[in-house]
Amino acid sequence: MNTTAFVLVVTGALLHALWNLCAKKASGGLHFVWLFGVVSLIVSFPFGWVAWSEHSQQLGVQAWLAIIASGIVHGAYSLVLQKGYRESDFSIVYPLARGTGPLFAVLGAIIVLGEAPSLRGWLGILAILTGIFLISGAAQALLIPSPRARAGLLWGAITGLFIASYTVIDGWAIKALGIAPVLYYVLVLALRTVILAPQALRNPDALRTQWSANGRYIIAVGVLSPLAYILVLFALTIAPLSYVAPVRELSMLLGVLFGAKLLRESFSLSRGIGTACMVAGVVLLAGIQ
Repeated sequence: MNTTAFVLVVTGALLHALWNLCAKKASGGLHFVWLFGVVSLIVSFPFGWVAWSEHSQQLGVQAWLAIIASGIVHGAYSLVLQKGYRESDFSIVYPLARGTGPLFAVLGAIIVLGEAPSLRGWLGILAILTGIFLISGAAQALLIPSPRARAGLLWGAITGLFIASYTVIDGWAIKALGIAPVLYYVLVLALRTVILAPQALRNPDALRTQWSANGRYIIAVGVLSPLAYILVLFALTIAPLSYVAPVRELSMLLGVLFGAKLLRESFSLSRGIGTACMVAGVVLLAGIQ
């Protein structure tokens, strides 16, 4: 992975961790998700308009199929994630979702896009995935027989599958079809917002309450989320998806550090080992040109 792609992905991971920190503090549900999606759409619309004027000729049949598929998957991902949060703990669902996502994405990149990581690439990917597994606490959760923990593992893994699905679709759209990243992202975001709108608008009082209670977090997430994702899309134009997908999961590492320092969450030995594995994996991938 070259230096430019590496910097883009790491910066995106930092922004991703920051907006998730804001989302966790807000502790919102569907209405929170829809509201920050609207903010993201408003913020990114001017850039999308410019991208449309310059790159609309790229939007052939396959491009629209990719946009529609990604929008649907993103909408389903949001709903499944909310289901997981209702059924189990955030500390189980979110890390497992983010951890299994790159695993499925790497497999998808190899099978669908025909990418073939080198030995060093495989070692880096394996180290990062091992770190994700340890940091997420999945090993401890597997030993807990409670229905709530099992539900968290189930919904976390299903969410990870959706994450991998839209990552592979986006990789195909950006790399194979050559769609401008900003144009693609804004169109997918608009479609996702439309998909979630009926359920969100069904309860206007809940929307007003959510905005009143968490307006500052809605704005923060609405701005940071699209910026983080667009950086990743640009990275996909110059680096293999099978390298980008695992490295972007540095957001989990940063999330653990933010949790320990800012939220005073525990930082166990297994999480420390996981952190070391992720750092080693990133070093391996960063040295690949």
